[in-house]
Amino acid sequence: MLQVKVVSSQLKSILGVITLAGLTVLPAFLFSGTSSKGIQSLVSSFGLFAPMAYIALFALLPVVFFPVAVLAVAGGLLFGLGWGSVYTLAGAAINCALMFLLARSLGQRRIQQLVERRLSAVWQERLKLASGRSGFFLLNFLRLIPAVPYGLINYACGLSEMRFWPYMIASVLGIIPGTIVFLNLGDKALDPASPSFWLAVALLIALFAGTFLMGEKL
Repeated sequence: MLQVKVVSSQLKSILGVITLAGLTVLPAFLFSGTSSKGIQSLVSSFGLFAPMAYIALFALLPVVFFPVAVLAVAGGLLFGLGWGSVYTLAGAAINCALMFLLARSLGQRRIQQLVERRLSAVWQERLKLASGRSGFFLLNFLRLIPAVPYGLINYACGLSEMRFWPYMIASVLGIIPGTIVFLNLGDKALDPASPSFWLAVALLIALFAGTFLMGEKL
């Protein structure tokens, strides 16, 4: 019985390494250096299945720290502000769950090393202790700030004491404002001479400035 448990544990570790490697190497190889226009061209090639392709890309690419802003702008270019918001939030929700669960179960040691290398010690300590109401509001606030590393926060929360559903709710609520701003920019980018495009740029600047000041207070 003990041997079966040991073998099962070893198989789980091996599957975890294979899964993490696949999710890391393949998207990084295929999409390194890709722009919003490149994402738009790729997703458009799927025709009727373009929304599903976009959601899948948003679910997978941030695992390897592909910039979510690039994906959001592409969503605006492809689907406009309305449907782009729906598809982006769907992809982002799947991605948040995926990265959290990867950190918590499959690749914990490797992800712990990654977080320790790339996230400041102060934020590591804060996120390790994130739980309950204070952890919910801390994560919700961090999601509002575009400059905060999105992928590292996902992984760090998976290593913390935070429970899954509070993490998911705080994540989705927190990314809504930034998602809308970046999607709106992509939606208006087709006509850069229009007043609506410059309004979209102004909203983006306001988002960065406002969340920067809020971050300083935090």
